Amino acid sequence: MWFSNLICYRFKQDVSYTQEDFDKALEQDLFRPCTGQELATFGWTKAFGKHGDTLSHFSQKSILVCAKREEKVLPASVINELVAEKIDLIEAEENRPVKKKEKDELKENILHTLLPQAFKKSSLQFAFIDQENGWVVVNSGSFNKAEELLALLRKSLGTLPVVPAFANYDLDVFLTDWLTNFSTPEGFAIGSDAELEEADDSGAQVKLKGHDLSCDEVKSHLESGKRVTKLALDWQERLKFMLQNDGSIKRLSYSETLKEENADIPKEDMALKLDADFILASEEIKQLLEELTAGLGDVEDLEKA
Repeated sequence: MWFSNLICYRFKQDVSYTQEDFDKALEQDLFRPCTGQELATFGWTKAFGKHGDTLSHFSQKSILVCAKREEKVLPASVINELVAEKIDLIEAEENRPVKKKEKDELKENILHTLLPQAFKKSSLQFAFIDQENGWVVVNSGSFNKAEELLALLRKSLGTLPVVPAFANYDLDVFLTDWLTNFSTPEGFAIGSDAELEEADDSGAQVKLKGHDLSCDEVKSHLESGKRVTKLALDWQERLKFMLQNDGSIKRLSYSETLKEENADIPKEDMALKLDADFILASEEIKQLLEELTAGLGDVEDLEKA
């Protein structure tokens, strides 16, 4: 339950769900394995896996959900090799070139033949809904995958009035200002990793890892007009993360002190431990997001400025 990458959204209105109704909605889109010619399937599975009995997990006004994706693995190199062999055979036997349309048909036929025999791989995608503060947090580093989960949730619930949490903030400006002045909102501290980018169309980047970001070299880059697109931050010495200018939070890590808070829960009672870890991680993330948005300021005030 330790989320490591965050794509965050906010509800445009207050929400309130009961577990009975929520689970009933999710049951409409249960996960099922791929069959026949299906390339992939995506649906809801138990939030705690084999350690739970319900699709969602309600705790501390937050709701944990888990979507499962299964897809068939057909390496492009294998497909291309079989298509090439078939093309060579036709050209040799019929003494004619194979045109693009026929090549595409050959590829489609080979895919159709191989799909039922293909290996399958699966992955889990977690998210939680904060009913109190109106957050939806997806444990993903990809907006496309986060949007896929939201689309499934919207389909199940019938509606999901959310917007990307940081879409209206020009995070480039904030990140650049914080690093230029080496000053952050209260409770946050600058770490040792950053990425800077030229403001012109060249897109030239400077990647700094394990660096003293207060040094003259970094100041020189900033003075030349480079903007900060990624910046490592430390919050309350409890969470460390990389804030990106697209609003995503990457490489989220938790202090040992925080992770040890539930260390005394026996592994035999895994459901209890998963619940305690979810409460601990989600409450920290919610507080982090509340303080981060407070530090960025109210969007309406920024638009008036």
